[in-house]
Amino acid sequence: MMRLVIASISVLLLSTGCLGFWVHTPAEIEDINADQQKMQDEIAALTGAVEDNEVLLRGLQAQSGTRTADLVDRLSALADELDLALMRLGTSPAVTVQDTSAGPDAQLLYNEAYRQFQQGSFEISAEGFMELHDRYPASSLADDALYYMAICWEEAGQSHRAIEDLVALYYMYPDSEWAPGAVFRAADIYNLHGAPGERDRLFDLLLLRYPRSDEAALARELYPE
Repeated sequence: MMRLVIASISVLLLSTGCLGFWVHTPAEIEDINADQQKMQDEIAALTGAVEDNEVLLRGLQAQSGTRTADLVDRLSALADELDLALMRLGTSPAVTVQDTSAGPDAQLLYNEAYRQFQQGSFEISAEGFMELHDRYPASSLADDALYYMAICWEEAGQSHRAIEDLVALYYMYPDSEWAPGAVFRAADIYNLHGAPGERDRLFDLLLLRYPRSDEAALARELYPE
């Protein structure tokens, strides 16, 4: 539309110059032609700028829209998986019995992953915590690893993976000191991404399973309804 308007203006200016051609002296005609050429150059520059801005705007809109749509789709799919898990298991998590000690190998993996976490290398840290949990799921550090892995994914901008690990922590280690915080944090991530329904379902689970936890008290304070 903008290009059509500019083209129409250009035609009008040129037509006006031609109609008045015969009433001017040669010197005046030269000036008029020079002015017309200057206007044409300015119009061409304006047209190019408009086109460049349109391309840039469309690119930004497409990029933003794609990322937003992708995140919404992933969170929606994760919500469906959570519904299915809750339906199958009710409120009774699939408990993983942990050892009372970490073991030297698990401790080494944990120390290195935590060092990467402190340095802000969140994806490397997440991989380290994942290795610990996969190799030693019964270690006393396994629930710690799962929780910190979720934080790493959240810091790395992968909210869907953070929610997966936080909910997994609740199901696998319901007696862990991290479990109430994991449920609360997963609910909070849903809330940040505009999914109040999923947030409320997890808060309901938190209040049901850990009614006396600090996280439950905070949930009641923030969302009294």
